[in-house]
Amino acid sequence: MLKTFFSFLLTLIVVHAFSQEKSLADYEVALNQLSIDLISEANDESKLKVNEEFKSLLNEALSKKGSFDFPFKNIRAISILKSNDKVKIYNWTLPFNDETYQYFAIVQLKLANEQYKLIELIDKSSEITKPETQTLTDKTWFGALYYEIIYDKKLGSDTYTLLGWDGDYNLTNKKIIEVMTISKSGAIKFGSALFKVDKKPQKRVIFTYSETAVMSLKYHPKENMIIFDYLVPPNSNLNGVFEYYGPSLDSFDAFILEKNHWKFQKNIDVKLDKNSKDRRWTDPNGK
Repeated sequence: MLKTFFSFLLTLIVVHAFSQEKSLADYEVALNQLSIDLISEANDESKLKVNEEFKSLLNEALSKKGSFDFPFKNIRAISILKSNDKVKIYNWTLPFNDETYQYFAIVQLKLANEQYKLIELIDKSSEITKPETQTLTDKTWFGALYYEIIYDKKLGSDTYTLLGWDGDYNLTNKKIIEVMTISKSGAIKFGSALFKVDKKPQKRVIFTYSETAVMSLKYHPKENMIIFDYLVPPNSNLNGVFEYYGPSLDSFDAFILEKNHWKFQKNIDVKLDKNSKDRRWTDPNGK
């Protein structure tokens, strides 16, 4: 009995030592495999189970020294954004069989005195009414898959503008312009009235369009503009029926950074290219 006990104890010590010795590159390999499983599993129950494994392992990896500066660039099915050496967002989605999506994110913050903080964002978008007017938190996040983070001190030293994609449901997609602010203690808030549309402030901007369309929404840093397709239905009888909305052929609008807000400007004279980034964020399933 004593021999068995010591054998068991030795096993625990070895396992513990191995976990302590894992490098960030080792974590990256394991996380990459799990991230691929997230979108390749056949049924929703399996996806949710793998997702819990992925989230747990990611939290473990991000608690390791040096993780903030480690790129994790080889994790395939995840978006990682970093800004001004203070904020890093790890963001992914679960596509379900009913063609809906659930979004997940972990925000890694670098605070004062080289202290770090991890904050999990909880997707509550299905419960949020009139999201354009709502101030939200990490516990009431309007979930999306972010592909760009914009930082400019004109908006505030703690303010970040995010561009994202939302698969919505089987007939429509969404593109989202979101504002995230971070307090000195590391508390996160989403939604600030920084968007001026027809002299009316708006806390976030949401575009809804046909699932078969590709909408361009890009930040142009030289011009300090977020430029996007003007969305229209095929005819006036379908006004407000967003399942039929798509980009017009040659019309673009923009939000221009002006003083401490984003100002809406109609009919920007620019030719946007539909690059691979636009296509990539149409659907994680590659439809």
